[in-house]
Amino acid sequence: MRGMRQLPIRPWAILPALCGAAVILATACTGQTKRVDPDALTEEEVGTGLTSQDFRSVCERMARSLVRIPQIQNSSTPPKVALTEVVNNTNDYIDGNEFTHKMRTLLIKNCEGRVTFLDRALTDQIEKENRDKRRGKITSAGQEDRYGSDFFLTGRIASIDRVAGKGMTSYYRLSFRLTDAASSAIVWEDEYEIKKASTVGIMYR
Repeated sequence: MRGMRQLPIRPWAILPALCGAAVILATACTGQTKRVDPDALTEEEVGTGLTSQDFRSVCERMARSLVRIPQIQNSSTPPKVALTEVVNNTNDYIDGNEFTHKMRTLLIKNCEGRVTFLDRALTDQIEKENRDKRRGKITSAGQEDRYGSDFFLTGRIASIDRVAGKGMTSYYRLSFRLTDAASSAIVWEDEYEIKKASTVGIMYR
């Protein structure tokens, strides 16, 4: 308005307000994070897919089943086991190899050395290390032959999904087997079955 004196704008005067808005915006974008029990089923996990609870239950049951077989219990020397790829035949993204990795961890921790697992993921590095030892590039406590596998541990994940009206069901079958490396005979196999049902919300229709 005419005659009114225009006050100068001081940038530092609006700085607290801008900082406050930035904090609010950052909080809204990041949300909240909290620690939960690995066996607890959160609201975000409710549905028909596999959960962390399922993962842990499958691995624990398979490890207990595997360690009881005669090929492990009655062996005078720990059998040597190598992991091979777990096949995922579901429509979900599932890293099936994590199941056998978790089983390996449980068995190494709890089976008192009854099984020796071979780290085939490091084959290239091991071969290079042995070559350097033979050439005298690095020190060696003695040449050792690389172990061969007595057994291969692998598995398969399959599912059947069905949608009817607003409802959906998913059936999962997770099977694992131990195969004799010399004869290809399956010496152990066990399975875990899961079936889940859920109601499809409005946002998915």
